[in-house]
Amino acid sequence: MIRLPWEVNPLFQQWLEQHFPERAARVMARIREMRGGADNISRFGERMTGSGVWAQLLRQRFHKASARLGLDRARVELDLTQFRRGGLAAVQAPAQQSLF
Repeated sequence: MIRLPWEVNPLFQQWLEQHFPERAARVMARIREMRGGADNISRFGERMTGSGVWAQLLRQRFHKASARLGLDRARVELDLTQFRRGGLAAVQAPAQQSLF
């Protein structure tokens, strides 16, 4: 979901008109449709969410793409015991090479 605060909104619309003039009105209409007619909603908890059919479609697309790319799986726990600090600790533990 795109967020268009007061400082960014005119810049975004200008950029949209300059680079995609044939689609600018349509893009802004979709944004407003997902925001209940406004360009931006600044209320906490509602800023990065949308409502309506288009917002639900974007949500579904995001979840399907995440699943397809494997981004919805549980994260692998990293073994932090293998980490060695640089600097003085690197001198004491020469197993890890210095970058410089």
